[in-house]
Amino acid sequence: MKRIYVVLKEDIVHFPPVQSILAVLASLGSKVFHLGTFSDLQNRKVLSDMGVTFVNMPSYDGKANIINKYLSQQKFRSKVESFLDNENLSDNDMVWLVQIETIMLLYKLVNKYKTVLHPLEYTDPNIGWKYKLISPGINLSEVFNRATKVVCCEYNRAHITKGVFNLPLLPFILPNKPYDFVGNNDVPSDIKKMIDEFRQKTSSKKIILYQGIFLDKERRLEEFCEAISLLPKEYVLVAMGAGSEMYDNLKNKYQGDRIIFIPFIKPPFHLEITRTAHIGVLSYFPRPYNIGSVINPIYCAPNKIYEYAKYGKPMLSNDIPGLHYIFTQYHCGECVNYPMTPHSIAKAIERIDLDYESYSNGVSEFYKSGDIVNIIKKILE
Repeated sequence: MKRIYVVLKEDIVHFPPVQSILAVLASLGSKVFHLGTFSDLQNRKVLSDMGVTFVNMPSYDGKANIINKYLSQQKFRSKVESFLDNENLSDNDMVWLVQIETIMLLYKLVNKYKTVLHPLEYTDPNIGWKYKLISPGINLSEVFNRATKVVCCEYNRAHITKGVFNLPLLPFILPNKPYDFVGNNDVPSDIKKMIDEFRQKTSSKKIILYQGIFLDKERRLEEFCEAISLLPKEYVLVAMGAGSEMYDNLKNKYQGDRIIFIPFIKPPFHLEITRTAHIGVLSYFPRPYNIGSVINPIYCAPNKIYEYAKYGKPMLSNDIPGLHYIFTQYHCGECVNYPMTPHSIAKAIERIDLDYESYSNGVSEFYKSGDIVNIIKKILE
């Protein structure tokens, strides 16, 4: 039996696509190990019951001071390397490194094992001083070229990665599409209570939903908040996701009867809110003066587009190529041209509503694309 070791230095509770990869690998009959942290005990048990073995590794605290970050990453690397050494991997086994920071920590593994590199986002070949300190002598181009497989989450970034690292082949494109492995009956009681209260409060409303993280400048939402006042009273904006300073500022400024804020709900139970939406919102704005901060937003590959699409929800976004071409190809959403204003957002919502069934059908067609099970099969070949 092929053994697959999936490694990520951060808690995968915040990485639903990684949970999906574990579930798919287990469903394909591989012996799957996760090396890292998974703080969601309920979903961890579900995946364990599917055959995933969780091997706890030292946790990473992104808010720690620089010395403690350095020490924790060195400890993580040492523990992972020691564990794999004791596993006596065969030529049939693979190590799947997720996220570029994990790759830079464990880059030497490409010289010892069959390795899948899955950086998640654009990878700058010019390594910052912090990772030069942790991994002196690393050459990312050599690392990527020595890997058995390279995986990207989106077509454009696959070509960028191929060009940046002079790869002989285009990386595999594995979209961040969720894989169902938890039934609705498993919703925890406290979350179910909150969802039931939310549904009662919004039962007669058309919900314009934003779900995801809140990042100042990159995930602008002010214009969406202000657009609600330009629409009939049946429309409400719901913003759901991980708390942050931006989340708190928006909540303090806008929360009311027509703008509702919901805190982070652990995946996949947040989908109980998603299914109530009328239109799903995406917001990705490039930040200037850094190529990675431009490429990652404009060629975004959010798992939320598949989450909206799962329930046939048309989508609304600012105008970026990563979403423009999807919306155009499948007629599943509207991009708001620059300069994005509350008025232009309200008009886009009205356009969707005038042809809602057609947009919803397009969303359903989009959801059928991207068979992650077959893609992962090919990666394992």
